[in-house]
Amino acid sequence: MVFGILIDVPLIVGGFLIMFRFRKRFALTILRVKLPPLALYMILSVPLIIFEEQIDCMPAWCGTVAIPPTLPFLLIEIFVLGGIVLWRHAKNVLRVTLVYSVFGVFWEIFLGGLVGAPLIIIALLAPYVAVGYAFVSMLPLTVLVEGKATLAGKTDSPAPIRGAPGVLLLDPSGF
Repeated sequence: MVFGILIDVPLIVGGFLIMFRFRKRFALTILRVKLPPLALYMILSVPLIIFEEQIDCMPAWCGTVAIPPTLPFLLIEIFVLGGIVLWRHAKNVLRVTLVYSVFGVFWEIFLGGLVGAPLIIIALLAPYVAVGYAFVSMLPLTVLVEGKATLAGKTDSPAPIRGAPGVLLLDPSGF
């Protein structure tokens, strides 16, 4: 942990809770960008992975690199997850996030940062590891599923973004 448990845990858990509460609203706003949902899914995953990996970094590279060396592997993992979601036509983002979080806990126990840790440490850290995997995956998965539904015509299409962000705030036609 970079800043210590009193800062790092609330950053990840608080960020997850905010994403959990507003995931659909965030996803519909992100889907205003005119890119395919899979592209938005992957692009959105990058900063979330970097943020989470910088907080829960390995001692070998913690604080010494801007882009974590685990990024390519996690992006492949996220891409495969998105492919499975599209292939299986998953509609329940929370269920997929839960399964991915459980997968992440087992990944960390057998191949990742919890290899060789005592059982009590694994029991204490497993919920936090699960929240970390959920933090990285929930909002991108919501964008993917909502974008797929929007393309299929099942929901209202989000309005396209017009102009610069400052213009959007001052545009009187939007009121």
